[in-house]
Amino acid sequence: MTVSSRLALAMVLLVVVTSCVVSAFAYYFVAEAPPRGALMAIISAALAGGAIAAVFAIALAVGITNGLREPLCGVPGAAEVANVHDKPVQKQAYPALVDSESMAQAIIEGALDAFVQTDERCVILNWSPHAEALMGWTRTEAVGRNVEQLAFPESQRAVHRQWVDRFLSEAGGDTVGGRYETPLLHKDGCEFFAEVSLTALRRREGYIINAFVRDITAKRAAEEQLFQAQKMESVGQLTGGIAHDFNNMLTVITGTIEILADGVKHDPALTSIAKMINDAADRASQLTANLLAFARKQPLRPLETDVNALVEEVVKLLAPTLGRRIEIATALSEQAWPALVDRSQLTSALVNLAINARDAMPDGGRLLFRTDNFTRDACDAEVGGLGAGDYVAIEVIDSGAGIPPAIRDRIFEPFFSTKQFGTGTGLGLSMVFGFAKQSGGGVVVDGEEGEGACFRIYLPKADVEPSDALPASDASPPEDDLRGGSETILCVEDDDVVRAHVTGRLESLGYKVITASNATQALELVNSGTAFDLLFTDIVMPGAMNGRQLAQKVAELRRPLRVLYTSGNTFGAFDSSGHLDEGVLLLTKPYRKAELARMVRLCLDRAIDHMGDPIPLPYSVQEDLERFLRENPSKPG
Repeated sequence: MTVSSRLALAMVLLVVVTSCVVSAFAYYFVAEAPPRGALMAIISAALAGGAIAAVFAIALAVGITNGLREPLCGVPGAAEVANVHDKPVQKQAYPALVDSESMAQAIIEGALDAFVQTDERCVILNWSPHAEALMGWTRTEAVGRNVEQLAFPESQRAVHRQWVDRFLSEAGGDTVGGRYETPLLHKDGCEFFAEVSLTALRRREGYIINAFVRDITAKRAAEEQLFQAQKMESVGQLTGGIAHDFNNMLTVITGTIEILADGVKHDPALTSIAKMINDAADRASQLTANLLAFARKQPLRPLETDVNALVEEVVKLLAPTLGRRIEIATALSEQAWPALVDRSQLTSALVNLAINARDAMPDGGRLLFRTDNFTRDACDAEVGGLGAGDYVAIEVIDSGAGIPPAIRDRIFEPFFSTKQFGTGTGLGLSMVFGFAKQSGGGVVVDGEEGEGACFRIYLPKADVEPSDALPASDASPPEDDLRGGSETILCVEDDDVVRAHVTGRLESLGYKVITASNATQALELVNSGTAFDLLFTDIVMPGAMNGRQLAQKVAELRRPLRVLYTSGNTFGAFDSSGHLDEGVLLLTKPYRKAELARMVRLCLDRAIDHMGDPIPLPYSVQEDLERFLRENPSKPG
């Protein structure tokens, strides 16, 4: 029964009992009273009945009150309601407060972040175990001290104080929160980067500031590496496009200067001018080659290479170049693996690093080349962006001025240089960076300012035995004589000036030339039955089809097909890494007449099968014999 039902029943019962008592007393007094005293009898009965009814009402009220204190049968939560009235408020609130404080302390101690509590003056009130581990100070050492003096570098203390003052001035309600990133100081003096999350609770006239601190040094480093990689990729795309267009112009410049030089060879003054133009063109060509290397767009021909032998040849080349004030030494590991690398590009990279080291040692010094093996597992720390695998490490170490930390992240950017204006292009280290990345490796720089520098190039290991790796001396193919022929060449080139220039050079060598300005025109000539012996095509052309796709389409119509590609930038037409397929012939822009004649002749003369693929020549031991005789010269007597 509910409380309201009990109250209604009690009221009805009170009324009934009162009526009965009053009626009984009225009947008694009227029956016994004389006839003239009936009115007085009725009044007396009413008063007596009222008094008795009042006594009953008081007794009934006391009974109802005691009944309400008892649990109501069948009503959920009735026992809890009764307990509220039975226990004092203080006895109920104290255990709840204790439980709340214990839970809050457990949350603080179990949190993954460090917890620091201060007042509005930044005096430490609480210091969690994670704060001890993160910043090195124990709770006893930290509590009562100013957090700015304890955990912030001196340069950041005023900034933090200003930030906290502004943070508290904006606290319009009872609770306010904020988040920021700042350098913090460990007890041992090392700085680390942290994310601080603050909440302010109003306490009487002031505030309590609760802070959760998280070490984000690794996260910040990863973000900076990603930003740097994106920046380098963007610059690489830009430089690659510039190099491609500039190489088209240089192809005409380098070709026509040869014609002019031949025409003025009997005039010494004009010959000197022609030579100056030719030298400038060569320098521009090398600059675009470095740009392409940085952009990782240069075509590479990776071969199994004995890095020790290549380093020794580079040292022989550098000895007279660097001068006597630079002492060159080597520390080559006998167990060094062979590397899969483009040898000419690796040679250029080592020469660039050596020249950079020479400039860092104007008063002389020591230059050391060292080789070793390196294996990175998937769980190892990140090194130069390398994936898991085996690598050959080549170190170039100098005793120069070193690299200041402020510019260490910028040294591989193109055109960035610490040298005086006009003394360098700023592309040497950029070329090394791009070459190493494109080869599937990386480059890392170590060393402190004033203690020299160490550039470490990582190159992927070749899957051959060291004895099977080709020596560096076999990297450059022999130069053929300048000779032409009478075959017909289909020349596909979108640049009008370059196409006219190349046509003239080929015709001067005796070839018949058919030209097309794009892939669509070339396919129309092929479909019309035009005969030709060689497809000489640019790789990058406007339209839906590039030179590689054109060659594949023509190969489906003409078997066998001889193809010679040319380009100032392949833009990943062959492989995203720039590696050329076996048997692919590429004439890189800009090129001279001799290079053009040699590559055209090589493409026309080499044996191919019915599919157009080159036929491997029979194996000869002559090169191995000559190499053995070089390495083991006969002793006199």
